Amino acid sequence: MTQFELLKTVITSSVFAGIISAVVSYFTTLRLKKYDFKTEYYKEILKKRLNAYQYIENQIGVLKAVVMGDDKRPFHMMFSEGETKFLEYQQNLLVAISFSLWIDETTVKELEKLNNLFFNINNHVHNKDVEKMEEIGKHYYQKISDLRFSLENSVKTGLYNLHDIKKAFKTKKINKKRYLTKE
Repeated sequence: MTQFELLKTVITSSVFAGIISAVVSYFTTLRLKKYDFKTEYYKEILKKRLNAYQYIENQIGVLKAVVMGDDKRPFHMMFSEGETKFLEYQQNLLVAISFSLWIDETTVKELEKLNNLFFNINNHVHNKDVEKMEEIGKHYYQKISDLRFSLENSVKTGLYNLHDIKKAFKTKKINKKRYLTKE
């Protein structure tokens, strides 16, 4: 092999290696950017889901506040401050329902049950004084507590599976009509 052929081989292999290196580098960078975008997307989805669960957590906290009446029967504190405050206590529930896209399906169903119950309770507390509201609260105490307990367990499961984006965004097969039942 002559000196010229040796130089030609070295230059050719260097150019060829440079081209291969550039192509590999380009595709690796492209793939890493795609992965980075996907990671950032999942972070944003998780932030939205955590935000939605925060409103549910606030509602659960409201539902845990219990007081004892003069007759030693428990009722939730939201019944002790009048109709206006009673409606204010439900705002977290309404906001949480509005974020239902980001919440798992089981938790959404529990929120809907709670919403249905409060729909009925709202019909009973309308224009009632605090004393009558407390009686209504005593009547619904166990039902609210049971729904709160179910909601709390559902939220725990939802938070445990928070990272599972595919499971959370699984589309429904059937669009079921939702009815509010009146008591």
